[in-house]
Amino acid sequence: MICPKCGFQNEPSYRFCMRCGSPLAQQPVASPPQVPVNAFVSTPPPPAPSQPPIQSQPVPPPVPQQPIQQPVGYQPSMSQTYPSSAPAYGSMQQPQTSSLNIWGPFAGRGARRRHIGWLMDGRGDRAPELVQRIASKFNDRQIPNTNLTHENLTAKGLWVETRPYFILRRGLVTLALNISQVGRDLFISLASYIKPPISNFRVLVVGLMSLLWLFTTFAVPSMISAAADKALNGLAGGLFGGGGTPDTSGLLFLLCFLGPIGLINGLLLLAFLGFSVYKWLTEKDFLAGLRVKPNEFNEDDLMAMEKAVEQTVRLSLDEIGLDPNDLKATFNVSGGRVI
Repeated sequence: MICPKCGFQNEPSYRFCMRCGSPLAQQPVASPPQVPVNAFVSTPPPPAPSQPPIQSQPVPPPVPQQPIQQPVGYQPSMSQTYPSSAPAYGSMQQPQTSSLNIWGPFAGRGARRRHIGWLMDGRGDRAPELVQRIASKFNDRQIPNTNLTHENLTAKGLWVETRPYFILRRGLVTLALNISQVGRDLFISLASYIKPPISNFRVLVVGLMSLLWLFTTFAVPSMISAAADKALNGLAGGLFGGGGTPDTSGLLFLLCFLGPIGLINGLLLLAFLGFSVYKWLTEKDFLAGLRVKPNEFNEDDLMAMEKAVEQTVRLSLDEIGLDPNDLKATFNVSGGRVI
């Protein structure tokens, strides 16, 4: 407030000038405007200050993904594509039936080496999840020279059950892995088979026996007929003064030597054929008579495959939150546990 006498600038609340002491004139306080009672139209609020436009940031170009490097010589096949077929495995947990099957579920796989199972209490509802994880693990491991498929194995008999299995083949070794729910429990079954190799020596022996059978069946009868005619002509010449002598040495050789050998050879071939047919009807292996004991390479493949399946199952159980140590063998296993 300015003093009217000396012109000094005072604070608005002062009543006297701080320089000359003259009284200051007080300004009336302005009262707020009165709003009419009948005013019902509200005035619009003042417009907000305009904001500057937001500058858009440039979008960086997408980073190209590098292709996955596969091992040298690796060629993926349809039988190794598990993620698409694994749901079909999980959806087949309910038992199915087949009208007729003359072979057992593992016919044609060779001689059984081990069939063991484990049970985990109260974890049956995790079976589909475990199947999915095991299928993914099999693809990740890419076990060399191994063919992986899903197969439905059928029991032997009339109106029998069909169950899904993971089938792993490497050379002459076959492993079958089944994951299923038994009541409230989780059940894991593993069966291993070896089809023994075919012996080259047995193939050679059977081949020679087959040639001997062909010779004694088609060539020897004509030779016997020719030798008999010769012997009869010599005998007739001697009897009727022709001067001839009967030659029976060839006939005796054919009848007394080649004849019995051909007969024994034919019986052995018939027995071998009967054995092969029997093995085909019971084990689906027509060449069972030519096989020999598995060698060290076959045993190595079996141990490697069992170890690979063991690690796959244990890692899969651990990744879905289950403890592999909770698995309980359903019976005593000779040779130590696999899983």
